[in-house]
Amino acid sequence: MANWEGFVKCPGCGYDLATGEGERSCSWGDCPYLPEELDVFCPNCRFNFMTGEGNALCEHPGSCEYAAEARSHVVNLKTWVAAHSE
Repeated sequence: MANWEGFVKCPGCGYDLATGEGERSCSWGDCPYLPEELDVFCPNCRFNFMTGEGNALCEHPGSCEYAAEARSHVVNLKTWVAAHSE
């Protein structure tokens, strides 16, 4: 099992990892415990590759050189969300 597959959100956390919305049970902007393999946000502009939402700084977020790793994490997050949906 990969590290990200066993990830569990903190008790009381309402943060939606897929959308980046919701109430957190902590004061962090992003989840400090989120495994890197589940991070789908561009490190440069925070464009969400899971939802395709945000204000991308580049013309073509799908080919942004800064976000190649974040784009590759979308499959992991979709798998995680499906396994942890209530």
